[in-house]
Amino acid sequence: MERPKLRKLERHRLDRDGEVLIVLRDPLGVSEPVGLPEAAAPILDLLDGQRTPKQLRQSLLFRGEAFDRDELAELLEDLSDAGLLDDDAFRRRWRAMLDAFLESPRRPPRFGDVLYPGDPSALREFLDARLGDPAARRTRGSDLAGLVVPHQPLGRSAALLDRTLRDLPEADELDLVVVLGTDHHPGLTPYTATDKIFDTPLGPVASDVALVGSLGRRIEWLRREEIRHREALSVELAAIYLRYLYGDASPPILPLLCGHSALLVGDASAAADDFQAHLGDLSDDPRVLWLAVAELGHCGPAYGRPPLTDETAEQLQARDRGLLEALARGQVHELHRRCLGEDPQLGPPSGAAVLTTLARLLPVGYRGDISTYEVLPAPGGEAGLVGLAGVALRRPR
Repeated sequence: MERPKLRKLERHRLDRDGEVLIVLRDPLGVSEPVGLPEAAAPILDLLDGQRTPKQLRQSLLFRGEAFDRDELAELLEDLSDAGLLDDDAFRRRWRAMLDAFLESPRRPPRFGDVLYPGDPSALREFLDARLGDPAARRTRGSDLAGLVVPHQPLGRSAALLDRTLRDLPEADELDLVVVLGTDHHPGLTPYTATDKIFDTPLGPVASDVALVGSLGRRIEWLRREEIRHREALSVELAAIYLRYLYGDASPPILPLLCGHSALLVGDASAAADDFQAHLGDLSDDPRVLWLAVAELGHCGPAYGRPPLTDETAEQLQARDRGLLEALARGQVHELHRRCLGEDPQLGPPSGAAVLTTLARLLPVGYRGDISTYEVLPAPGGEAGLVGLAGVALRRPR
């Protein structure tokens, strides 16, 4: 507490019954969300690890903000107890969470009753009403190689899923589903895998333990940041979809989170290329399905981007459709170029690492069909837009 430092947290403004709160959310999931009075915002801005509590009070006074010494100390203590400061209390909490996750053979659901119904009966009823009989979505002898779906709350993405989750192979025609999930968390490695069983309200979906183990022996860093799977909404939703579509016969999965460094050049690029080469044997295997969970453009203050303008939606659609066309045509280099394009208004595509990885690993000569594309307002109260697409990718004839 000598020089308190706030961790890298998501910060949102919430107006609740006339009271304005500053909500701090931990993207690592170490701490629960915390709501603070708006008056605490100036203090949060100064918690950079450079000031003692006394210097904090002086800086606040220069800004015209007066805080009692005991009041400030109490706030700092509360932040530390909640695991929101970069201090020993946080590191103890992090260590305990990491050990518990790594020691367990199962990955429990994290977003039930938040982004989808957590009760098994309620979730099945919800999916039955929107997707119908799962058997009708499977086709024996299907040439489907892969799918792209978003990681939105089910209430927002159900219509898109209905148009996209079609013509799937039967369970006995598949040995493996490779799940490529979007990873927004900070990480050093381009990809990270886990061999855990993914529990869902509908039942478990098993990982291919032997394959994850084999890849881990060849790629020594592949499981170094396995903890990233604890908060992986993208893979959690993929497990729910597969369990609903295939039930007890659901094929095993290879859960892979794709981080932003998979797009970069230098050492990270070499690591990504090396890993993709090790997955090359799966590319032409007709008994492997590729399931990518990714979104496109995210823009507006809700995503930390500049305010929306009258032209933003058109710019977003033009950029997203260019990405989708490059993906559908198998134009890997064009897709990568578009994903790396700098646009201060739109920012990088949310699922850029997933989409470029998918294009590199699909069978050579594949073709894509865009089942749907839409732009929705960002969830929550802040202004923003998000581009969502459903894509079916088919094996070459």
